[in-house]
Parts: sequence; structure tokens; C-alpha cells
Amino acid sequence: MIADVRVTRLRISGFRGWKHLDLRPDRHVVLAGIPRAGRTDMIEALARVLDPDAARGAALTDLYQESVAATEEAAALAVLEEADEGAVQSDFSRVARVDAAEIEVTLTDLDPDVQQLVADGALEPLDPSGTASEDADANPDAPLCMRMTYRLSYDSDAEVLETVVFYPARSTPAVGDYLRVPAATRRALPVITLNAGVPLQLRAGGNLRRFIDERDPKAAAAAFETLRSVVAEAVGSLSADPAITEAVDAVLAVGGTASRLGEGAISARDVGFLAEDGTVAALLRTLRAALRLDDAGLLALPSHGSTVTAILSMAEAMLLANVPGAVVLADDFGDQLDAATAEHLASLTRNQAGQGWLSTRRPEVARAFEPGEVVRLVRHGGLRGHHQISKTTDRKKLAALRQLHTQLLSAFTAPVVAITEGPHDVAVLSMADRRYPPSKLPLSAHGVRLVAAGTGGDGGIDQIPRIAELAQQLGFRVIGVIDRDKETPQSVRQTAAVQAACDVVVRLPPGAIERAMVAGLDLATVAAASSLLTDYGVPDPLAADSSESAVTQLCKVLHKQGLHEPLLEALYSELKPAFGYTQAPEHTLSEVVVHPPVLTAALDAIAQAANAAYSGPKLVDLPEVARPQTEQ
Repeated sequence: MIADVRVTRLRISGFRGWKHLDLRPDRHVVLAGIPRAGRTDMIEALARVLDPDAARGAALTDLYQESVAATEEAAALAVLEEADEGAVQSDFSRVARVDAAEIEVTLTDLDPDVQQLVADGALEPLDPSGTASEDADANPDAPLCMRMTYRLSYDSDAEVLETVVFYPARSTPAVGDYLRVPAATRRALPVITLNAGVPLQLRAGGNLRRFIDERDPKAAAAAFETLRSVVAEAVGSLSADPAITEAVDAVLAVGGTASRLGEGAISARDVGFLAEDGTVAALLRTLRAALRLDDAGLLALPSHGSTVTAILSMAEAMLLANVPGAVVLADDFGDQLDAATAEHLASLTRNQAGQGWLSTRRPEVARAFEPGEVVRLVRHGGLRGHHQISKTTDRKKLAALRQLHTQLLSAFTAPVVAITEGPHDVAVLSMADRRYPPSKLPLSAHGVRLVAAGTGGDGGIDQIPRIAELAQQLGFRVIGVIDRDKETPQSVRQTAAVQAACDVVVRLPPGAIERAMVAGLDLATVAAASSLLTDYGVPDPLAADSSESAVTQLCKVLHKQGLHEPLLEALYSELKPAFGYTQAPEHTLSEVVVHPPVLTAALDAIAQAANAAYSGPKLVDLPEVARPQTEQ
């Protein structure tokens, strides 16, 4: 039986955008995170070690680069020159590459046949932390592991890249002494890379063709030979048809063409037709898959849309990767799939593979994995980092962990999350954010994703710290958005707990999100919008009394009935766009959308706090906005 081989440690030093990485997975790994955080580079790093063919893609840009200070002498000289000329001080920096990149992979649970191929002394006891044990008195019953290291360096004198894959347990890189890992040993490892391409290709190099040839090469050769002979016979019949021969003879008769082409006169009998060069390969290159999926009949694959193509392409790749116990590598998994299919195929891969390493931008793919198997990649100050959720026995943290799949997964590619007390806050702020004019950037432009602490009645201020701590573990910048409750010892403790768990806290004026919607708007506008409540079978609090006390009652009704979005929609209908001048250089006349002022202030505060360089107060109290005085 083939063992479920798995990677217990991936260590990267100086490879592409990774300065340092030390990842020790328990089993499966799904890589997600913000753009340029290194998902593809991690999959490629694994392939460089495990796949003998992957090293052919080595390039000078694989060596990590960073800006370094220029020499003090050059900097000082530049300062003197600028002082003489009155110039602006320049940037005394340059880019330098590391001397070498190294990728070390630790594998365990190797099949006995593979262990026989490993060099003497290269099998080491595995430490519970996932690393090879350096303890001379290591437990003799400990499982064995094998380390392999890929090293890439650049010889500037010879101007060549040098690569080597070696056993670090039996090598001394400092003096250039390497015990190399034979390509045959690496090929014996059950490692599969999912490379999705154009599906159902019979031509050489296609995944379907590979499967056909591997399954029964003799039967495949016979089938393709039958194709060649049948096509040749059919083309011969076509060439001899009078409709064809008469037309060809007419062409050859023009100006004595038939006598000038060869040593003697030719006729239609001497003219045939071939697909390209007449080989079976040429015939197969002309064929494309066609499917009958509905009443439209047999249509070429591209006519059925990109999702059908993507599903078949992924199915082919997974068929070739169906090796029990294998390590499966896949980059950008599920990118062109619909949500349900992406999650299904990710789950299938996870269940079939000994260990899956999938990188993805799709939250549905991550949903097929356990929370501890998700690795979120980030960039802080230009440096990449990785984050995982640690195991816990705290029941409250376990309850918060449920929010990973329901709330945080959808935000995985955003650097910042703003956590509100509940879904109504998210709905209201999101609607206001969507109505921002093009001249004003929405929260998404600042990298912010709004999420709620709870999906229904389980929200509230006490839930924010739990979700915030979970988000912090995953490397998010976290902003809390809370109500300003009446100050009591309990509310003070609650606010302090939110502040401790978040990077910045934005606190609404008294009255929560319902009051924020109508604050600063004249009573006539609020009353006109409030009249829509009757459409939902709810009495209008402002129908007979357009006063502050009626507005307070309206806020209570909104909170109880959950009619936030309809009322806000009605408010925007009343706040008809005014015409004014934009701030664009051309000063063109355009519509200026009027927003409830407190919602505008909240969105602006969240956007400012999202900046990693933000240096304002950690608790931002939004000011109350007075209602305009009604003319008597």
C-alpha cells in the first residue's frame, strides 16, 4: 500500500519575494491572502524541490532582491553636490540580490520502496514539531523523514545560474560539498502538479491524450491508425469526385499550368488533399471537442462558455493526479469555476490526496478545508508573512471560529476588515458606500471588507473581540465599528475589550446605526422616508407627529423590524442629487450625491484607519450632528 506522504516543513530563504519562510503544516494546506503575498511562489518552490523538470525554469529573478543603503562615501558625495547646486536630496538606495536562494522540504511517511532509494544517512528521525531531529538521543521509534534542499546561485564571473538539489543531512554547502538527490529518487515520489489546460485534446501533450496513452498505449495507437486510414480513404473519395476533379482540371488548364508544374503534364488525378503534413498528429491537431448539452445539439466546446471548459479541464488534471497518497500541488485552484464546483473539486482533492497544497483566490476553495489548514499570506512593510489559526480548547474561541467560514473567508484577499456589531450595520454602511460618487473612493479602494460579528441575533459588541482576535491571527488589520452606549461599568469594560482586540475602533454617536442614518437630516426628509413603513405593514411613527420623539420611536421600530435598507433607500430618494461642480480640473457640472452625514463620517473614519501608517487615536468618537432648524 502506498503511504500518505506529506510535507511537514517548508523552509524558504531568498527565493523570489520570500526573504524567509518557515511553514510547518499538520496535513493539508490551502494558501490564500492578499495579492503579491507569495501564493504562486510557494507552490513553485515546492515544485523546484520535488519535480525534476521544474528546475528548468530557473531565472535570475528567482533570487530575492531588496533595497540597501548605498556606501556612506557615495551618499556624502551626493549630498555635497546637491548642496552646491541647491538640488533636492535624492534617494541613496540601490537594489541588491541575495547570493543564493534555498528551499528545504521535509517529507515523511515515505513508501518503503522510496526509502530504499534514499542515500544512507539521509533518513532522519522526525521531531514532533515537523522538523528533522538534531538530538543524538532521539527516540528510535520516531518516524523517519527525508530533507531535500534546492539551491539556486548565480556565478557572476561565468554569468550562469547554478542549481543543485541535495541532502542537507549529508552535505556541507559552505564548502561546496553536496550529496545530490538523483532525479530518479525525486521521480519516485508520489507528487502531482495539477496543470489545467484546454480539455479533451487528442493531440500530443493534452491531458486527455496522456491519459489515453498511459491507460492502453497499444489500443490508442490502433485507434489513431484507424482514424488515419479512414480519413485517407474519405479524402481519396473526395479527391476523385467529379465536382472536385472538374474544378481542379479547370485550374490546371489555365495558361498551360498543367505542363509547367512538373516534368510532364498533370491532371486532377495527380492532386490530393492532406491535413497539414498528412500525419496522424496533424489530423489530431485539427480536431476539437464538441458537446451536446441541451437542445442546441452538438456545439464546439468554446460555445458552451468558460465554466464548462474550466470544469472539464480540472477534471482531466485531477484524473491524472489520482494517485493514492500523493502530494498534490495546484496554483490558482478554482479561478474559473463556479462557486459550487470550486468547493466540490477542492473537497475531492483534499479527500483523495495524501496532502494537498492548493493556492486560491476563491473563498469556496478554502471552505473545503479545516480552519487550521488555511494559511493566509500577507505583506507588511514590503515583507511577506504567513498566518494560521492555532488550536484552542477555549469554548468561546471555538464559537468564534465558526465565523471563519461564514464571514472572514470572503475577506481573505482584503488586507483590512472592519467588524461591526451586527449585519444591519454592514447593510447600512455598505449601501452608503455603494452610493459614493466616482470622485470619492469606496472602502474597497482602501482594502477594507465590512463583516459582522454574528450573522443574526448572535452579534453584539461582546462578539467583536472574539472575531477580531481570529482576524488578528490571520494577519488582518482590524477596525472595530461599535455603538456608543450609555456609559456604565459594563459598557466601559466592553469598549476596552474591543480596543484591546482591534487596531482602531470607530464609535458611532449615541443612538447606534439607526440614529446614524437620520442624524443631521431635516425632519421633513425623515418624515417623507418614514412613510414607506406602511408598505411593510408597520405603522409610521412620524405620520402624525414629526418631532424628535417620533424620530426616536422610528429608530426603535427600525431596530425591532429590521427595515434599515428600505428606509435608507427612501432617504436617498428624498435626498435627490443636487447639481454642482466637481473637484476635477475641468470643473465639469455633475450630480453630487447627498449622504446622511454620520454615515459619511463613519466611512471616512474607517478609510483613514485602514491605512497601516495611520497615527491617529485608537478610539475614534464620531461627533454628533445637529438636525437643521426648520424654518417657521
